[in-house]
Amino acid sequence: MGQSLAVDTDEVHERIVTGVAALEGVDPMALPPLFDAVDPDALAAIFATTESGGRRAGHVGFTYAEHQVTVEFDESGEPVVTIG
Repeated sequence: MGQSLAVDTDEVHERIVTGVAALEGVDPMALPPLFDAVDPDALAAIFATTESGGRRAGHVGFTYAEHQVTVEFDESGEPVVTIG
């Protein structure tokens, strides 16, 4: 069972690290670097606005700090991070 977390940031990589830290009950700095699991810049680029101004939709999943992370984007451009 996953948990979707609302985190007060627009940066998807910050949502991931902050969400996992909250589930673990640790400071985000105590977690391994996110880059060990996924390139944060590539993650942001996958769902960036297209050159024509359209938004991309889709999802990507990976394991980070022993948690399964799924990031979903729809046409609204608002990412939903689910951590299981």
